[in-house]
This record gives sequence, structure tokens and C-alpha cells, in this order.
Amino acid sequence: MLSLLTAESSAQDLPLILCYYINNTANTQVIRVMNAAVCRFERIVYAKERILFEAPSDSYMEIYSSLLGGARLTRADCKSFQVYEKEDAVR
Repeated sequence: MLSLLTAESSAQDLPLILCYYINNTANTQVIRVMNAAVCRFERIVYAKERILFEAPSDSYMEIYSSLLGGARLTRADCKSFQVYEKEDAVR
């Protein structure tokens, strides 16, 4: 299942970037997208689920594992999950 999450952006926020994440584990995870200690959104991501989300370019994502009692697995900049449009092939 692929879902799209959209963060609200105000005029003073940085531009939103489109990001992609897949939970490649067999366990449920919780992701939190934050910037400047403000939680933009939190989402349960089931095993093998894929999500698209928009986030301010200065945001980061924290990934928590349900298997480890909610322990944080990692924290990474949302830019590392950014989707880039593939350039057209040379004709």
C-alpha cells in the first residue's frame, strides 16, 4: 500500500520536499517527521509498507520499532529520503 502524507506549510516555512520511505522489516514501525522539535506528523508504517510524504526541507525523520518496545532505531534528514525526478533519456 502506498499512501501520501502532506505536512502543512506556512509562509515562513521552507519549501516542502517530496520524500519516500519503505519499511523493509517484518515489524511495524512508527515514523515521526519533525523540524525544530515540532512534530509535523507521526505515522504507523506496517511491514513492507511504502509511504510518500511532504516535509519542509530542514526536517528530519525518526524511526521507532514496535519490536523493541518503541525504541528509536535511527534519525535522518528528510533530504536523504527525497524523491528526485529522473531526467528524460537522450533521444
